Amino acid sequence: MTVRPPASPLVKAPPPRLLAGAGLPMWAAVGHFVVRAPARLARTALPAFLQRLTLQPGRTVDVARVNRLTRRWLRLPGLRARDTCYLRSLVLFRFLDPAGGDLRLHLGVDEPRSPGERLHGHAWVSLDGRPVNPPESLGQGRLREIYWFSSRFGDASGADAALAAAMIRSRGADLAPGTPGRASSASATRFEAS
Repeated sequence: MTVRPPASPLVKAPPPRLLAGAGLPMWAAVGHFVVRAPARLARTALPAFLQRLTLQPGRTVDVARVNRLTRRWLRLPGLRARDTCYLRSLVLFRFLDPAGGDLRLHLGVDEPRSPGERLHGHAWVSLDGRPVNPPESLGQGRLREIYWFSSRFGDASGADAALAAAMIRSRGADLAPGTPGRASSASATRFEAS
């Protein structure tokens, strides 16, 4: 008679569900993401969308390669309107392999220089605190970060997640403070993506 050891109390979690296009070559996967990400984000809360991206396997540590592939896709007719810092940063966040480091997606706005000036929204990625694709205003000290999401720690500034999501989704639309995605009258804030 054979005695079997008791089953381990630790049950392995099922592997994360990969996004469609995960098995494609890098150039095709970047294009697939560029085409599909805006629609996915439109029907998903920003923290949940970013959390799902962190569960996908990183592809490369070569920032220049990801940027080059992204630029090629965003030059195509029909995709040029998507060429914003938000989508470029989402692509970097999705395809860079942090190699054990802390990859973060940041969203922020330039401080207005005068009353009534439009807010200029920006997105960038950092790895272990070093910006990978910083906007000019970050070095000038005029940028106010409103949201960041860490590949290691998750949603770190969730209070502003709704505003950050509205910035990404609007791409220049008028937004009323506190009502992401809705246009308003005189109290509207206008975001312009870089």
